[in-house]
Amino acid sequence: MRNLKCSLLITCVALICMHCGDGTPKPDAWKSMTKNKFVRIATSPFTVPFEFAAGTKLEGYDIDLGEAIAKEIGQPTKWIRVTESYEKMFEDLKLGSVELIISAVPITPEKQKEFAFSVPYFEGNNTIARRQDNEAIKDLASLAGKRVGVQTGRIADQFMANQKTAANVTLSRYQTLEEALGYLNRQEIDAVVGDKQVMTYSIAKSYTTNLITTGVELEATRYAVVVRSEETKLLSIVNETINRLKAANQLQAMHETWFGKVLADAKKDLEKLEEIERLKNSPKFLSVAFIKQAGNTTVRLGRLDGFNATISGPGGTFTSTPISTDEAEVKGNCRFTAPLPPGEYTFTLSRLSMSHKITIAKEPKTALNATLTFTRDNQLTIDVK
Repeated sequence: MRNLKCSLLITCVALICMHCGDGTPKPDAWKSMTKNKFVRIATSPFTVPFEFAAGTKLEGYDIDLGEAIAKEIGQPTKWIRVTESYEKMFEDLKLGSVELIISAVPITPEKQKEFAFSVPYFEGNNTIARRQDNEAIKDLASLAGKRVGVQTGRIADQFMANQKTAANVTLSRYQTLEEALGYLNRQEIDAVVGDKQVMTYSIAKSYTTNLITTGVELEATRYAVVVRSEETKLLSIVNETINRLKAANQLQAMHETWFGKVLADAKKDLEKLEEIERLKNSPKFLSVAFIKQAGNTTVRLGRLDGFNATISGPGGTFTSTPISTDEAEVKGNCRFTAPLPPGEYTFTLSRLSMSHKITIAKEPKTALNATLTFTRDNQLTIDVK
């Protein structure tokens, strides 16, 4: 009897051990797909135009890619919309709730430690988005002391948290870049750092009058499909599909379908805005008109004929073309043909021993009026505007 009890006890302990720790069966994509008769793909439907809700359906670049991969596998798709957080997709993959993640996921060393990534199917970079009227935001250093929005968990989040170029940056984290851009549009933050392609598309569709993505390239991004590390067979099919689509230019066709002219138009808009800003801040060529006002009628502007005016200041000393006056000797003009940087200057007519303080502003002003007033006691005043 004692031997029988011992045998039963050993058997119970063995059965318990079989269901503990490493005895738990690991997720198997092929078994799941064979049983379910579909491929479960996790996506966060907030990364337009990669994936987004269109009524009851999902559409986008990644959705087309996922359908092509599923066709190669030989099973229909079941898209699992993950709306809680970016990290929830990886939790679901680890637990076996899905077989793939396709959601504009960038390849990162941290995630590569836990999961397997396909060959990249899309390459881009991170950049800075700003308000069009905020010219001070122009590079990473200019974000010092600013309020900057990022999408939680993305490369830009890690990059901004670790960068040392811009000091005292206040980071605000959002679930999506669209949400961050909304805060930027309302001037609640100063800039957004994130995926250039996603932000450029969102701005083109929703914020084209107020926001713009800059030409700054901060951190490269390569999007890939994610599977569990042990799913080598599934990863092989995913890679073969992506490489086939690349070779057939079908990935490029998908890019044109979903991005169209958006990126090209955004580049032109940025170039136009930069040209406007360049003109506003560039050196100016100035024309000067001379007008004689009432006063001593014996003094004529003809005295200035052939002489030059000068403008001097921190930007240097500039000499005009010879002054030319009309036959009545009451009007004249000259031109400064060398560019004048913005700043405070002294305008001088040495022929009349007269000078006047002037400001060359940043605005694209190209003309000055010099009003000469001759008093009855032969004194001369000059007003330059």
